[in-house]
Amino acid sequence: MRKWQIILASVVMTSMLAAPIAHASTYTVQKGDTLSKIALANGTTVASLKQWNNLQQDTIFVSQKLIVTKEQSTGGQTSKLPIVATTVPAIKPSAVSSKIYTYIVEKGDNLTKVASKNNTTIAKLKEWNGLSSDVIYVNQTLIIKKEELTSAGTVVTLPSTNPPADSQQPAMSNADKEIAAQLAAEKKITVQPSAASQEKYKKAIETAYSLIGTPYIYGGNTTSGFDCSGFVKYVYTNAMVNVSRKSSLDYFMNDTTVVANPVPGDVVFFKNTYIPTISHMGIYIGNNQFIHAGSNGVEVSSLSYSYWDTRFVAFKRFNQIQ
Repeated sequence: MRKWQIILASVVMTSMLAAPIAHASTYTVQKGDTLSKIALANGTTVASLKQWNNLQQDTIFVSQKLIVTKEQSTGGQTSKLPIVATTVPAIKPSAVSSKIYTYIVEKGDNLTKVASKNNTTIAKLKEWNGLSSDVIYVNQTLIIKKEELTSAGTVVTLPSTNPPADSQQPAMSNADKEIAAQLAAEKKITVQPSAASQEKYKKAIETAYSLIGTPYIYGGNTTSGFDCSGFVKYVYTNAMVNVSRKSSLDYFMNDTTVVANPVPGDVVFFKNTYIPTISHMGIYIGNNQFIHAGSNGVEVSSLSYSYWDTRFVAFKRFNQIQ
């Protein structure tokens, strides 16, 4: 009986030793990072990062820890777990070679702008570059055109695997037309605020910083909780700027004017955060940053982050500021 117990224990131990053991490598998100940038740096894909970290969307934040590789060890050997990648249909032309044109992403770019600049479509850019989302980052190299070079020397543009309906950029939405018309109708401010107004701006920014960490409450305009426009109204009122309580869309359309060179204290507007028009605002504090009441409460964010960069509309100034 004891002999069988020893044999059974040996079998169990051998099975445990032979069982795959998963090892995960992590990365701490830094300022300016996006999922695409992290995926490229770690030789993986956005889809894999989202799967390993249980992410439902592409939004990440500074100091967040992400699993960037997963490996399994079996019997002393290590192998990477399979990567979940976006499948791009293979093109098999009867050509000798392909000619590829690339573009380096600049500050302020998004897929729509890149597609327009290079006379192509978002669908093609995502297909050619294996993108599973619309997120891109500064200095990223994108394929913007592929051509097939036949043995006879003829150049033929490689066909898209997308349906013909995707061959053109979609028309501007009514909301985008209204935003563009409003900005076009405004006489852009090119001068700095007066010394008195800059003192008010200084007070506004001091007040805004003192409120960091205040929770987000839809419709809130007190220190118990703010939404974006309620936060701006509270801060400006405390800086002796008479601002009525309105929505960010109302402020954009009726109470502010676009500025050529923003200064700390001016306001910044965004679109498409939860409705397809002007839907968010904050106070510019310089160095490409702004302070606002976001979903995480009052916080400082960077205009370089892909989420804000792709939704940025304009810097503006309240008409009461002279």
